Amino acid sequence: MSTIIDVARLAGVSTATVSRVINSPDSVREATRNKVLLAMKTCNYKYNALARGFVTKKSNTIGLIIPNINNPVFADSTLGVQEYAEEHNIKVVLGNSYYKYAQEENLVKVLRESQVDGLLITTTDLKGEVLKALVDDNFPFVLLFSTVKGGPISAVGIDNYRGGYIATDHLVSLGHRRIGMVAGNFSITDRSFHRWNGYRKCLRDNGIPYDKNLLVQTDHSLSGGRDSIKKLLELPSPPTAVFCSNDYIAFGAMKGAREAGLALPEDLSIVGFDDMQTASYMVPALTTIHQPAYEMGRRATELLMALMNTPGKPVQTMMDISLVIRESTTSAPDRA
Repeated sequence: MSTIIDVARLAGVSTATVSRVINSPDSVREATRNKVLLAMKTCNYKYNALARGFVTKKSNTIGLIIPNINNPVFADSTLGVQEYAEEHNIKVVLGNSYYKYAQEENLVKVLRESQVDGLLITTTDLKGEVLKALVDDNFPFVLLFSTVKGGPISAVGIDNYRGGYIATDHLVSLGHRRIGMVAGNFSITDRSFHRWNGYRKCLRDNGIPYDKNLLVQTDHSLSGGRDSIKKLLELPSPPTAVFCSNDYIAFGAMKGAREAGLALPEDLSIVGFDDMQTASYMVPALTTIHQPAYEMGRRATELLMALMNTPGKPVQTMMDISLVIRESTTSAPDRA
């Protein structure tokens, strides 16, 4: 097997020049660079990135852990991560936790054993041992889609509490008083929990009593949204509007409502959360809370790379959200 010494000898340059061609080609004159590249091809030289990693203690690789690869909002954030990383010659290794803490724990272990330089995590447990161990080890990581606003952890996210409030307030402004909520299980995501708290606060501010029967917790799936809306519609006094804690659940809820014979939004208004690209293509188009998933992915990667290069004080970034009003909400029906 050829070595960097063989390449340097054939090209008539130093091994340092060969190394620069490999790692920083723009810093080498074109004529010299072409000569080295030809020598590498002639020698059939294979660059060993892993061996370089042992010397530099860097793999130029980061790990990304998301909870649900089927949810397009995580696809958008992943695209932001990948594009920013590629612009800086960083590779991304993707893992899917399926909203299972044990799987998340295992992924962190495997990725660290694979010598990634840092981690981006959308966690299922902010207080778990996984994050505590990363903090204790001073290992570079950033939480993505996080509600963290202080402490020893860097994070990029949105104000989920405010988002839940805004979504509910929109329904209240349309005259709805029986407002249900279909939420992702609080045990596996604090994001749904904070959105629910915003929902309750809005009801309270508008003099609407909170009814625990109007809350259904479910898994983050289309079928979960469909089945949950049917439970709400079976109540003696069903809701005239429903806030779903993400668009994915909302899509399922829309199907469930139609299967129950309701017209949307005349009989039931529905608000989602995320503003997936498909939300505007639904019939009716989904009213939802927009969160900048792609931009969050880029920002989290930028922050992680900064921490990898220069460890420092944790940074928490809260990005803007907004209400996007479409066709799935309208004034409360006369039965309200």
